[in-house]
Amino acid sequence: MLAGITRRLGLDPREVGTLALMGALISVLFCGYTIAKVLRDALFISEFGALALPYAYIAVALGSVAFVWLEATVARRYARIDPMHFNQMLAILIGTTLAFAYSHARHWTAAALYVWTGSQVLLLLSHFWVLALDIWDSRKARLVFPVLSGFGLLGGLLGGGLAAWLTSGIRREGLIWLMTILLIAAHLLTRIIELQHRRHPRLAEAQSTLSRWDILRRSKYIKIFVVGLALAVVVSTLVDFQFKFFIQRLYPDPHRLTEFLGLFYVVLNTLALLFQFGFAGWLLNRIGLGASTGLQPTTVLAFAVWMILGSGGWVIVAMRWVQGVVFQTLGKSSGEIYFAAIRPSERRRIKPAIDTLVERWSDAAVGLLLLFMLHALRLPMVAIASATAVLAATWLVVLIRLDRQYGKAFELALSKRWIEPEEAAEMMRIPSSRRTVLDALRDPDERRVVLALQLAESARDRSTIAAVRECLRRPSPAVRAAAIQALEAAGARDPEGEIDALLQDPNEAVRRAAISYRLTRGRGPIDAARALLSSDDLATRRHVLEVMLDHPHAGGALTPEWVEARRASSRPEERQLGALALGVLPGRPPIDAMRALLGDRDTEVRRAALQSMARRPIRALLDAVLPMLPDADLGHEARQAVAAIGTPAVRPLQDWLRGLHGPAGQSAAARTLARIGSRRAIDALIPLTRHRDVWLRHLGFQALVQVRVDTHQPVMSKRTAHRLFLRELDDYRRWQVPSRALASYEMPEVKLLAESFQETGEMALERGLQALSCWYEPRPLLGALDRLRTRDPDAIAPALEYLSHRLPRLVFRPLGLAFERPKESPEETAKEVQPLGHWIRVAWESEDVWLRACAVRASRHDPSIDLRTLPLEDDAPEIVRRELSARYETQARRSAPGSPRWEPSPC
Repeated sequence: MLAGITRRLGLDPREVGTLALMGALISVLFCGYTIAKVLRDALFISEFGALALPYAYIAVALGSVAFVWLEATVARRYARIDPMHFNQMLAILIGTTLAFAYSHARHWTAAALYVWTGSQVLLLLSHFWVLALDIWDSRKARLVFPVLSGFGLLGGLLGGGLAAWLTSGIRREGLIWLMTILLIAAHLLTRIIELQHRRHPRLAEAQSTLSRWDILRRSKYIKIFVVGLALAVVVSTLVDFQFKFFIQRLYPDPHRLTEFLGLFYVVLNTLALLFQFGFAGWLLNRIGLGASTGLQPTTVLAFAVWMILGSGGWVIVAMRWVQGVVFQTLGKSSGEIYFAAIRPSERRRIKPAIDTLVERWSDAAVGLLLLFMLHALRLPMVAIASATAVLAATWLVVLIRLDRQYGKAFELALSKRWIEPEEAAEMMRIPSSRRTVLDALRDPDERRVVLALQLAESARDRSTIAAVRECLRRPSPAVRAAAIQALEAAGARDPEGEIDALLQDPNEAVRRAAISYRLTRGRGPIDAARALLSSDDLATRRHVLEVMLDHPHAGGALTPEWVEARRASSRPEERQLGALALGVLPGRPPIDAMRALLGDRDTEVRRAALQSMARRPIRALLDAVLPMLPDADLGHEARQAVAAIGTPAVRPLQDWLRGLHGPAGQSAAARTLARIGSRRAIDALIPLTRHRDVWLRHLGFQALVQVRVDTHQPVMSKRTAHRLFLRELDDYRRWQVPSRALASYEMPEVKLLAESFQETGEMALERGLQALSCWYEPRPLLGALDRLRTRDPDAIAPALEYLSHRLPRLVFRPLGLAFERPKESPEETAKEVQPLGHWIRVAWESEDVWLRACAVRASRHDPSIDLRTLPLEDDAPEIVRRELSARYETQARRSAPGSPRWEPSPC
């Protein structure tokens, strides 16, 4: 049974002990917390009355601030003291003090117990969930956290029972001592867990300069999350107040009230326990995190409306039961999972403070609201129910936004390697970002300075521009060139003529950057271009023409006579200049001259002509450029030139896609169509994604994703993207089976076959994610692909979390099964055991050329396979035919008389 539960939760054997210890820890904590809640409610109501609860809520909020401040102060001054250990020892000390003080000052002990239970004891539960989030990622948390919550409910059930049954025997003072003993047991369990499972080092916390407030202020997700938590507490507190107001009238005797509360919590925790192990985990995985969380405000809203319609007081008890069950099961698990979207270093710093301060200050807000409504306005309890309904509806709206932001948080984490230009510009508007760039510009490290100069291209403030100008005097040519480029991009002037002086710099990269700045930002660009074109330096003239290709406004410096003289020169270097100049020269397109240069015997002249055509496309020369697409030297420039012609080039490129010029031609045509990116080009590429040849499918998806990235527009319908994704995912799962089955073989040829199965599966997974990228935003999907390839559960979890939010449940489910499948039992593993020959035939029957070649090579270890019986097409690839020829010779030698017989063995 234990093994079955372990497989269902997807846990490793070493994690089972950790789960058991964590379950014991939360059981002890909840048992003590439930006893404390029973004591605090019974003592406070009997000593002060239910109408004094609003004042208690405010006192608890102030106490929470004090305890959070104390924890932060201790952590800052004494780095070696763990906050979790500090809070546990402090709780033990306070519990012992209250136990001694109860018999001497019952009235004030009741008040102190209420404040302490609602503030510092709550920190202990928060630190437990911090520890749990350190141990398990967000995907395992969906399975493990409901189990931990179930253990907590068991502890709460036991605590309620002890409070109800032991009150008459050990009295209230004995319950306080029992609670203190449980706190000591919780501390010992924490030490044991930390010995078995080391917590992640908190280096990021020590190095971080952000305060808790800065972390909260800079994250939109955390702000919405805090609002959602606050509304959850406000609604729960209003429900709890109405419940306690009702039962105080129902049970005026303090002892009967204590017994009722103990029995109430027993029933509540029993119902919650049944719901937790019966439905909570299933709901979280079946309907998703957002829908499961939304059940909390929905149930409260329904009961509040029922109360408004004039039902009896027992509806309040029923609402408190239902609210308590849903909150302790779905609410607690989902609330802790939402913390997983926050970076671990930031989560460890802010979670205890958020849990405690948000909950208790929300209680205080409810206290002030109740004082105003009951004492100032003297409103009836129906008004409280109406306020509860309104706040529950608001909470539901906030949860919808929170769920969206949760998915975006993982999307941002998966897109970290991407920085768009507009994002860099936005960053430079933040003062702290500008200060960081300024510090980097003064750094002696050349690489850091160049990177800072690239970011400074978006700067417009005077201090940054002045720091960039100082970099013009740096000895490093790379820094000087980057500084000129930054000043050009920022549109800054050169009042002292420092960049003009760099036109004579010995470094070619610096000279080119200075020429570009002079012709785009300097005064009199046409006169400057004419002066530079009259230079004897060939590189200088070439740089001028290259800048003119990007900035044609300076092309007025060229004359037809100058261009013709260079084009007709016998020197290849001069003809290169003539070819570049034709792309800038105003007037009618020089078709004949450009055709002659495209046919020049010098490769660099042809390259320059293609570069000109990329800036000045000539449709009539398409027939001269297309044959250059597969050229190893000129293919890049040829693709740019054809892409510049645009839609008219699509029709001839479709012929290339059909294999008219072989695989190299198909690859070149697909990449060129991706550059064109028009609707007709996309329509030409989509049939490749449905082809039987996996290589052509791969080619088609790569090209379509490139179009998606360049145009920022979907290139196929969502339904088509989902269907293609599921097909490729099915291939991925299919190829994982033989890869695992052959993993134990030591023969090189069989190991090659197993690795090829694995690689083929990973390529299918890549195509699947590329299919999704044709509709969804590609950046996080490509980041998810990188994580899925690692096979590391910690790295995979954010990718699956994001995909589960973006994809429909039926589309995501096969992916979840592929990466979150429970551990296989020996019976399930036995089903994959097949003879080697079976997997060789599987590879041969595939559509992958490489797999078929590997199958032929591996067949030498299974002589029972007769290669002559395997079907072979007339157009089989050359690599397969060569492997077959070599295998025929080996098989013929083995068939000679005297050769030993061979028996196949299972995998």
